[in-house]
Amino acid sequence: MALELVTNPHLDWVRTLSPAEERALRAVKAGEADEEQQAVCLAMLNAARDEKRWILCDCQEEEGQQAVIVPVRRTRRHFALSNRPDTQEPHAEDCVFARGKAGGGGGGRSSVFDDMFDPFTDGGRLAGEPAPAAADRWGFEGLAPGRQPRTLSGMLGALMDAARLNALAVADGFSSERQWLAEIAHAAEAFRLAPGVPMPAFLFTDPADWRLGAVARRLAAAESNWPERHRPFALLCWTAREVDETAINRSWPRLGHVEVRSKVTAPSVWQNRVPGPWLFLGLVARSEDRRQWECLSASAQPIVSTLCPVPVDSHSERRALGTLRRLAQGLEADPGLRHALGGAVRAELEKPLFRFETAGGPCLPDFLLTITRPGGGGHMPGNPGPRRTDGRYDAGGILRYVIEVMGFDDAEYESGKADMHARMHTLGRLFRMEAPLFDSRHNPLRRQREEIGADIRSDIMRRWGRK
Repeated sequence: MALELVTNPHLDWVRTLSPAEERALRAVKAGEADEEQQAVCLAMLNAARDEKRWILCDCQEEEGQQAVIVPVRRTRRHFALSNRPDTQEPHAEDCVFARGKAGGGGGGRSSVFDDMFDPFTDGGRLAGEPAPAAADRWGFEGLAPGRQPRTLSGMLGALMDAARLNALAVADGFSSERQWLAEIAHAAEAFRLAPGVPMPAFLFTDPADWRLGAVARRLAAAESNWPERHRPFALLCWTAREVDETAINRSWPRLGHVEVRSKVTAPSVWQNRVPGPWLFLGLVARSEDRRQWECLSASAQPIVSTLCPVPVDSHSERRALGTLRRLAQGLEADPGLRHALGGAVRAELEKPLFRFETAGGPCLPDFLLTITRPGGGGHMPGNPGPRRTDGRYDAGGILRYVIEVMGFDDAEYESGKADMHARMHTLGRLFRMEAPLFDSRHNPLRRQREEIGADIRSDIMRRWGRK
């Protein structure tokens, strides 16, 4: 029989899982699900939990025993898709739902993180932004894969990553802000603000909704029915041309002026805010001491431009990405590579937003350049490929290059980066760009790009060229 949803605890039949849902559930529990299967599984499990349903597994059918329960239980971050240790009706030993089998390891926990974003602590207060990691004092640590964001900056990064705005091959295809803001809204479908409250219902990407009071009206209408033990809130998300300590677009009211009760979080270099434009995410809720709806906090992420929403963490990164765009285009159009490989390579430049877990510890490169052999698969738009959580690729038709933009040239800075660079070497060959020399005569930005491009071309020919 197929897996079935039943009532909890009377086991009355509700419906049979669709073939797609069953495949997704088994793949998730086995730790083999792709992004689409994770989304299908999460949607089904969230609905099952909200409606107080369990799943019946057929693993003991051949032994003549009754179907075994798969309780749909959730911790703060994960669904637990296996019996408790003391269950009287265990799954078959080889069943994927047997306790301790596959998935996320210990206790048989699934590898899918909870999709609910709640920026408030248990006491209803806003969770603070995390301090930079001591092991990487020079850069943003980044979220770990599968870790649910708890802060606005983490959620903004998760939305940009889910919308693939951090991939140049995707971001170069937008002709207006509304297009990529629509991608943000689409990516929000994978998250909820509270049980039964989908994020898109309270994510506003049109400044007019804030200016004309539509945000407050929608929150006020939903407040009485908001799930218990959860604080009602909404999210604002659009482009900022101006960011100061406590406001977004103060001088640009028609573009979405928002006053913020707390200090706006934004990347800075040596205590100087990185120039815009920015993509901002603001949290609207009732304040502790006032009755009106206010923007309590906001996070602003610098992007390359309003038509290219690739995130950057410094002005040097913005300049580097501009020239790396030409490098990627040059590799794709290179006639010598095309002739030697029997077709054009595909090049994707990506700004990682989630850290990679390597044998030496976590790391977060500035840029990744992924080259796909003609006819090969890879992590390209619409084709996720065989990406693993440690950042490596299983396919022989993929080459990866790590590009780090060195913002300073002093000994302390170099020392702080050394350990991180050693970890990055496990992801792919590492190239450095020296930002202090971008405007120099002997090693300007253009020359650095040309030297990196020549080295990558030679590496491609050595690995893939016809013998």
